[in-house]
Amino acid sequence: MKSQFAKHLHVSGVLFILIVFLVACGGTSSTPSSGATSGGGLASGANFKLGVSLTFNNTDFWTNYISYETKFAQQYNATLIGPLVATNDAAKQITDIHTLIQEGAQALIVNPVDSAAIAPALDFAASKHVPVVSVDVAPSSGKVFMIVRADNVLYGQSSCEFIAKHATGSGHIAILEGDLASLNGKDRTDGCNQVIKSKYPNFKTVEYATKWDTPTAVNDAKTALSTYSDLKGIYVEWGAPEDGILAAEQAAGKFTPVGSPSHIVLVGNDGVPHEHALIRSNKLDGTISQPANSYAQYAVFYARAALEGKTYSAGQSTDHNSKIVSLQGNLEDALLAPVVDKTNVDDPNLWGNAKSNA
Repeated sequence: MKSQFAKHLHVSGVLFILIVFLVACGGTSSTPSSGATSGGGLASGANFKLGVSLTFNNTDFWTNYISYETKFAQQYNATLIGPLVATNDAAKQITDIHTLIQEGAQALIVNPVDSAAIAPALDFAASKHVPVVSVDVAPSSGKVFMIVRADNVLYGQSSCEFIAKHATGSGHIAILEGDLASLNGKDRTDGCNQVIKSKYPNFKTVEYATKWDTPTAVNDAKTALSTYSDLKGIYVEWGAPEDGILAAEQAAGKFTPVGSPSHIVLVGNDGVPHEHALIRSNKLDGTISQPANSYAQYAVFYARAALEGKTYSAGQSTDHNSKIVSLQGNLEDALLAPVVDKTNVDDPNLWGNAKSNA
């Protein structure tokens, strides 16, 4: 009896040592190697559940994005949960993210309503070892695996430099801002102001805070048209308000076609098919082609990469002609976003032409 007990004690001791060794080496730990930024537990080709939290779904850009996301989810073997749409409500988005994780999301794609207010939701995802990919809008605090976004300071610089080069004389340029609580809105405004102040002193910018609201943007355009007799350009930081702005110009008797001497240069941001049609009809001067297809593809791609335990570093080049950069403590795949005008509006490589029948 004593001998049998000793044998069991010896075996139990060996098992205990083995378990301690495996835990110490990470063999049974489910904690990602870098917090919420990588999982490492997803086998190549395995299906995974991908939660999606968006700010909007009511613009041409976002409806196209959602369509592309569905397509690329199939390509990367992801089962989508959502999208849940916060309709520009930061508190609702935090609740939505909790809901997606409770419903079994293994990774998240998040388009933040507010770059700072998203931090508690990112912290919660990290506590559940759910990696997050931020798409279109970058967080200003909190950790994500990757930001999929183009350089929005460059958006603003390119847009307002285009206005300054095509406007005549001197005068005012109205900036119809997005939401400055979003890093996108702030970056676009900063970029515009930087290039005008440094290179085009004959123009002066005036800012209007619209919070991505189209009726507000149109009303602000009416205000600028009536306030500044020397208004030479309007930069609208997204693609939805342009029809209303053009109608306001016509109502005020100030609309002339692109290229006319008294024309007020109008530039948007998104590159949606309707903007291309407006450019072709000489109503809109230009836009920035914010690539909805690439945003969707690489958001899903990096969500899968996080779960597979892949890692990236600042300065790394990608296989899709972009570069990984550092942005406020996170990594960003800085995708290309060209200016679109009359000279290249029919380029088949622009995502807007893949959806346009115009």
